[in-house]
Amino acid sequence: MPESITSAATSVAELRQLAARGALCAILDACDEPRVPIRVAELGQNAASLYQGKAQEELLAIAPYLVRVDPAMLAWIAESLWTDPWGVFAVSDAPLDALRTHFRRFLLVDAPDGEKWYFRFYDPRVLPRFLSTSDAAQLADFFGPVTTFGWVDLESYGVTLVRRTWFDAAQPVTPRISYRKAAK
Repeated sequence: MPESITSAATSVAELRQLAARGALCAILDACDEPRVPIRVAELGQNAASLYQGKAQEELLAIAPYLVRVDPAMLAWIAESLWTDPWGVFAVSDAPLDALRTHFRRFLLVDAPDGEKWYFRFYDPRVLPRFLSTSDAAQLADFFGPVTTFGWVDLESYGVTLVRRTWFDAAQPVTPRISYRKAAK
């Protein structure tokens, strides 16, 4: 992993604490998991498709969905989806609408030949590779309001969390004290 992020294994207990605090979200991938759209429909305002407009209607069954994860939702993920490539976790105190807007920026990427490609960053088989090959500027842009990403390691069924460790240079800090040379 790049120096600007750290990776560590964690427990479902830590995820439960984040969920209880209201800071845990997940991007659920309906493409690989047909139970997702049904569950998302039950969540109401605590869930939103990352697609919008015509794509949201036409791709309902395979869309990525952003959900606020409470302890009950975490239990559902653990019981129903855990052993499949269902999506990823995101830890953030930002409102769901702000996170949706942020993540929508990464759904399409420019291919080397100029075409647009879908970027399935919410796939737990894709996100670790993307993060490990990104530079600091790309990571700062991708993390945005997210402090931590997580996914189930499909080999161990444990959880890997990747945290930001860098200072966010996008927000300039004005020093409280100015130093001047003493006059002679």
